[in-house]
Amino acid sequence: QTLGAFQVWRGAHEISTQEWRRDKARQLFQVLLTFRHRLLELDQILDMLWPSLNRESAESNFKVALNTLYRVLEPELPARSPSAYVLRDNTLYGLRPTADLWLDAAEFERMVVDGDRRFEQRIDSGLDSYRQALEGYRGDYLQDYPYDDWCSEERERLLGLYLHAADRLAGKMAERGRWQETIDACQAILQRDDCWEQAYRLLMLAHARLGNRAQALRTYQRCVERLREELDVPPSAATVGLFEELRGT
Repeated sequence: QTLGAFQVWRGAHEISTQEWRRDKARQLFQVLLTFRHRLLELDQILDMLWPSLNRESAESNFKVALNTLYRVLEPELPARSPSAYVLRDNTLYGLRPTADLWLDAAEFERMVVDGDRRFEQRIDSGLDSYRQALEGYRGDYLQDYPYDDWCSEERERLLGLYLHAADRLAGKMAERGRWQETIDACQAILQRDDCWEQAYRLLMLAHARLGNRAQALRTYQRCVERLREELDVPPSAATVGLFEELRGT
């Protein structure tokens, strides 16, 4: 589990903090998961995890972390035997493509891609795929490491997929007049990006259609404030037009 709190299970057994013993061993695994589609040079890994150490000290720390990772993932792995999870090719390291491993981020992405495919084909079950994807997004990618550059790009990429799926779901729910589901999807978006204007507009419309005009107008004021505070811009003409329409009803 990389979305939200980081957790790893070996079968049904959850690996505890004490079992990891070294945070760098856990971070090394996270690096391999983040770059799971390619192999990394040892120097790249050292720069990510031990940027302030000289080469000799960094490499020594890497060896300790790697051996710890082997023991955590495969406690019964015989000495000098190849890992079923970590692939080494000279100075290249990565996650073995054949590793028997389920990853929530990969499953989340798969469901969004499936939702997109069905959505483009106008198949209603695509909305179920989006819902499943959103339910699986328990938090931002490796949220406990907000300042580590090596995982920031993946975090932003997955967040973008989340907002994309939630936006499409909200739009479809509004088209069908399913206003409470529209509200839920929009609130999910704004919890992650409180400057998403389309979410504010759909939220205003949903509240108005449910007879809560006052809440619709408050939503507009919140939109104005957040755009000013975060981006120093006014709301778009579409947002202002909807506000004027709802205010005049």
